[in-house]
Amino acid sequence: MDFKLGEDQQETRERAAEFANREIAPHAAELDREDRVPFETLGRMADEGFMGLCVPEEYGGAGADFLSYCLLIEEISRADAGVGVTLAVHTSAGTLPILAYGTEEQKLRWVPPLARGEKIGGFALTEPNTGSDAAAIETRAARVGGGYRISGHKQWVTNGRISGTIIIFARAVGGATEGPTAFIVPMDAEGISFGKHAEKMGVISATTDDVLLDDVFVPEEDRLGEEGRGLRVALGTLDPGRIGIAAQAIGIAEAAFRYAAGYAAERETFGKPIAEHQAIAFKLADMQTRIRAARLLVHEAAWMKDQGMRVTEAGARAKLYASEVANEVTHEAIQVLGGRGYMKDHPVERHYRDARVTEIYEGTSEIQRLVISRGILREHAECVEAPAGVEESRPVVG
Repeated sequence: MDFKLGEDQQETRERAAEFANREIAPHAAELDREDRVPFETLGRMADEGFMGLCVPEEYGGAGADFLSYCLLIEEISRADAGVGVTLAVHTSAGTLPILAYGTEEQKLRWVPPLARGEKIGGFALTEPNTGSDAAAIETRAARVGGGYRISGHKQWVTNGRISGTIIIFARAVGGATEGPTAFIVPMDAEGISFGKHAEKMGVISATTDDVLLDDVFVPEEDRLGEEGRGLRVALGTLDPGRIGIAAQAIGIAEAAFRYAAGYAAERETFGKPIAEHQAIAFKLADMQTRIRAARLLVHEAAWMKDQGMRVTEAGARAKLYASEVANEVTHEAIQVLGGRGYMKDHPVERHYRDARVTEIYEGTSEIQRLVISRGILREHAECVEAPAGVEESRPVVG
């Protein structure tokens, strides 16, 4: 067991940290106040190769592994969680599903512009009446000559207004199999418009919008995967996507911890820095310990994905724990600063707001516990059914 990052992984982390400190962190408070997407920053991220970091080179990416991508998300999110989730959704929800489920023609057509950052990727599953119950989507894809006509209302689409390409899920009607189906849709297609722009509590520099589809024509060749098998695409996208959100949560927690630790080392009461008071010192110790434990879960899940292993439960564990740690650590960071922490003069107030959503999107904490518990029951059933004297072959980290 080797906990040391590889040379390329360490280089990615250092490049990402330097970029985040230089290009993102100085503008984070301003973007938060103005509810503004930093297009210029996204362009520079594309120049750095970050928009397609873990996309294979033959499709226009940098060819890095998934763990390197998680290191990138953590560092970017440490500077600005909104920019972090913009990148995470673009990559894990808007690009990687095409690589996982698309035909070779689809990969060659759609992925390179996304990997180069020429277009931003999006993912539209949630609807006003449908959240965790993805099978109940109401958006319809009616069979017509040469393709489909899609009509419906998608809600809370990250990157909605800035996406060039979006993966949309609709219920196929009039075909051989009626059920949720995935489609790759260019956002300049006729019939696409935007509804409400969400005014969020946190991650404000990431745009979140309602996408309205009015009889949008999508050719047959732009269907992603089999008709009626869209849930397979959606759930297969969420598994690694949750690992990325867990990395985002760690970045938020790390930012809050660093600021609180620095403040505690300088702020004096009763003749000494507050970091030397046991009440504060123990808070800092607990904060750092939890962050490092969460990071290990993320690295484990990312490593498993790089090995081609099933990551459903591992991704759920990482997201569940990392998101709760982010909320705990940002809460404690405000407590360390006291009244100052409650003011917008200090970034821990923003980190606290940013952390909250990590327990909600890409599956709530309750859904993560459901996923994990079902995995436990499945493993128990497999153990009970195994023939006597037969030792199961299981990966140690599974």
